[in-house]
Amino acid sequence: MATPPATARPAPPVDRTALRVNQAAIVTLLLGSFLFDQIWLVATVAVVMALGTLTPRLALFQRLYRDVLRPAGLLKPDLHEEDAAPHRFAQGMGAGVLGLALLAFLAGAAALGWALVLLVVALAAVNLLFGFCAGCFVFFQLQRLRGR
Repeated sequence: MATPPATARPAPPVDRTALRVNQAAIVTLLLGSFLFDQIWLVATVAVVMALGTLTPRLALFQRLYRDVLRPAGLLKPDLHEEDAAPHRFAQGMGAGVLGLALLAFLAGAAALGWALVLLVVALAAVNLLFGFCAGCFVFFQLQRLRGR
């Protein structure tokens, strides 16, 4: 008797509300770090983003949504059947840029550090307000190039 073919488990849907909460937290905290000259806050956001990229269950800003805001009925899920990998890649890119900003601060190049922080703010804000994810775009372009 032949065994039935193994079926791949479908990926869980992506909750875009969780992504928007993540983006809003990034924008808010990084703008606060800039306005109040708090480099430690840049480091904190970078670590949260890096951990969330490596291990999605550690994505602190998305957990705020899943564990507090959604159960309280303050926000509703916006589920979509799509791959989460481009979003994780984008978050990893943001964490990397913030890492470069921290190196710039350590090197005494505060203007460069803040420019990199504000770049992350701008890209997260564009994603939040207009739904265009620059990191996802880069992910797809790299996938396309890799396919050639």
